[in-house]
Amino acid sequence: MARKDNSPVLAIVTGTKPDFYKQAPLVIEAAKENLPVFVINTGQHFDEVLGFGIEEFNLQQFVGCNLQIRGDLMEKASEMIIKFGSFGRYCKKHFGTESLLPIVHGDTLVAGIAPLAWVFGMGQKVGQNEAGLRSMSPEAIKKLKAGKDPTKAEVRRFISSQFDGKWFLAREEPFPEQIDTWICSAGTQFFFAPTMLNRDNLVREGYPENFVHVVGNSVVDAIHQKRKEKSEQSIFDLYPQLEKGEWIRMDIHRRENLTHRRFASIIGGLVELIKNTDKKVILVMLNATVAALKQYNLDSKLQNLAEEHPDKFLMTPLWKEYANVIEFLDSGRCWAEMTDSGSMQEELLYFPKVTSLTVRLNTDRPETIFDAKSNVLVPPLSPGWIVSMVNETFDREEGLGMKLLRKKQIYGKPGHVSKSIIRIIKKEFENGDANFYPWLHQRLGLWKEGQGLDYM
Repeated sequence: MARKDNSPVLAIVTGTKPDFYKQAPLVIEAAKENLPVFVINTGQHFDEVLGFGIEEFNLQQFVGCNLQIRGDLMEKASEMIIKFGSFGRYCKKHFGTESLLPIVHGDTLVAGIAPLAWVFGMGQKVGQNEAGLRSMSPEAIKKLKAGKDPTKAEVRRFISSQFDGKWFLAREEPFPEQIDTWICSAGTQFFFAPTMLNRDNLVREGYPENFVHVVGNSVVDAIHQKRKEKSEQSIFDLYPQLEKGEWIRMDIHRRENLTHRRFASIIGGLVELIKNTDKKVILVMLNATVAALKQYNLDSKLQNLAEEHPDKFLMTPLWKEYANVIEFLDSGRCWAEMTDSGSMQEELLYFPKVTSLTVRLNTDRPETIFDAKSNVLVPPLSPGWIVSMVNETFDREEGLGMKLLRKKQIYGKPGHVSKSIIRIIKKEFENGDANFYPWLHQRLGLWKEGQGLDYM
């Protein structure tokens, strides 16, 4: 249809498990609006579990290109820039000159690489869903001492400083995500920012305000959709132990947290929680988690812990269905999520019974702390820090635990974020300026180009 009438086409780009559920609402909404749309999937998450989101969100029919990316970080990046740019040139050669606008997401590797490929291969920019992510840390973190267990007063001061103190940009972590989103901005024409903080980050860096749109976060649309559907198999059928008591769901996989001292502090804190408190923990074993446990010879220690405390500690593989995550977080059986995931910090704002504990020294979603006040940083400096922060947040009668459950939903109204993004894209398409590398005379409104010299 697009080829016949020369109408613009939207190419939604996916690469990782979070991409599938955060980008799926855009695909669905574009199809509803009769906007020509297809999916470019990098194929880097190709196994049954990591790649299941394509099937779970019924995206198979929309996949027009699978780049089949493989390898380590450098190999994937190198292969991606060649294949993504080559695919763009193929489309340009065989399907004419109509606008083709890729929409990448967040701070994934493809978000960093695809804009480079598109700019250098096509002379055009992309759109970015979840733009403007920049990591920050509270000033008070500079005063903390590594390897030293905190007093109760120190824990409370640090928590208060997160809500009420000053913060500074700390873009070293997560890696490579902060590099990816920084590079992505340079090759982006249309920025879809979750909050005003993200917008301000981009404007401060010099990106034109009129191309930065505050729309919310499309993850709330994915949650909204999955709450209306049942999973193929209940999480409580898969793991019956979870029906008894309240659990902390724990997932740790960031590269910085897999360094030796941090990882030892996190696992040491986990062991203390199981042995010395009444807390129950389910550890979700991502590939990186498994590798780190083996590297530091901690795998047998946790296996023994699970055998000694089967009613309090459970290790599981990565959950295949996103619907199972939604089911568990909604069930009342999960009182906290201890995570280093960026996306989980966003998602947890929309689960009123679950406390968010972010095991990092900084966060790329600082607004969940100093704006929504529904998240806290748990610094992985010693096992004592992990245990003390968990104990402090468990007080739900009158303490911090109760305050963290008064959640401010800052990422938009479920079911409406993707509508806003697609509406903006359609308007830009109608204006005829939807997909190009804007020369300064164009941005200043001096004139529009009718044609140019293609010498790339």
